[in-house]
Amino acid sequence: MKRKCRRLWCSFGESGLCCTLGAVAAGLLATILCLSGFSALMTSLDAPDSLVSCMAGIALCLGSFTAGFMAARHRRKHGILVGLGCGIIIYFVVFFFGLVLLRSLAGAGTLMKLILILLCSCIGGVCGVNTRIHKPPRADCSGKKCRRQ
Repeated sequence: MKRKCRRLWCSFGESGLCCTLGAVAAGLLATILCLSGFSALMTSLDAPDSLVSCMAGIALCLGSFTAGFMAARHRRKHGILVGLGCGIIIYFVVFFFGLVLLRSLAGAGTLMKLILILLCSCIGGVCGVNTRIHKPPRADCSGKKCRRQ
């Protein structure tokens, strides 16, 4: 039987909202790390603008996939919906930072970014739900000696 903790932060830490926000933070971190790696690669290459925007799209897709995957793996159900929720949150974060940095609605967030983020986070959610759970082997304690299987 599970013991219930009566503190507020314990129930918040196990809630779906906390799980989703943590996964979104991990997805944004993955995006930032991927962008940093691409920018280090771009310092040695003379790349056209189309390659730069392609690398930014790949980094955004990787981060949204990571967020959907981690949230759905923790929740273990409703992978598409969990991924969709993570994707919407990531899109609004990207949209907000686009507004702040570019100071216009034109480049802040496009429909293509929304489609890419939602698609990749939903795929990550489905993959996260369908991953295997690694459980340690159970002990077989029938009889005199307790041995592991």
